[in-house]
Amino acid sequence: MLGSNLGCDPARDPNAPSRPLPSYAGRASELFDDTIEPAGVGLDFDKGYTPRADPVLRERAQVSDAILRVKVSTVTTKRDGPEAHYQLGLQTVEKLAGSHPPTEQFSVTINKTSESHGIMKNFESRLVGYPFVAFVREFVRPDGDREIHFHLAPDSKEVKSAVGDAILLGEVNK
Repeated sequence: MLGSNLGCDPARDPNAPSRPLPSYAGRASELFDDTIEPAGVGLDFDKGYTPRADPVLRERAQVSDAILRVKVSTVTTKRDGPEAHYQLGLQTVEKLAGSHPPTEQFSVTINKTSESHGIMKNFESRLVGYPFVAFVREFVRPDGDREIHFHLAPDSKEVKSAVGDAILLGEVNK
């Protein structure tokens, strides 16, 4: 019965993860790369985005804490000298998969090292209201705190279908 006392311990740090979390490194940093797919904002000019044929989408779907349909509710620009990083407030519209979703409203950050920094620089507050499929996973930072990393894909039938296929394939392979 040791496990049942963990939630009732008054000395327990409320910010401590309730489950073991991985470090944000290696393959995880490639899968949850804090980026927005260009197709998600209409920048897939060659129409080459095919989620069903994307092995990275499949792997990302199978290891996500949650896959959510979200809408951007806020965009905040924070300047650090000449560089900016962006904080996106996301509102969950629907949970597609996963057993560890974040709160209904949560924030993610896009910094200058993200491939999507240019998208953010050009779109900024125009992203408010944009729908996406969010692949999210929680990680532990070196200081012991936790943080969410993500990948935003277009909110399309094709992405949702590919997610469903990936989840089923993952269940079959267990």
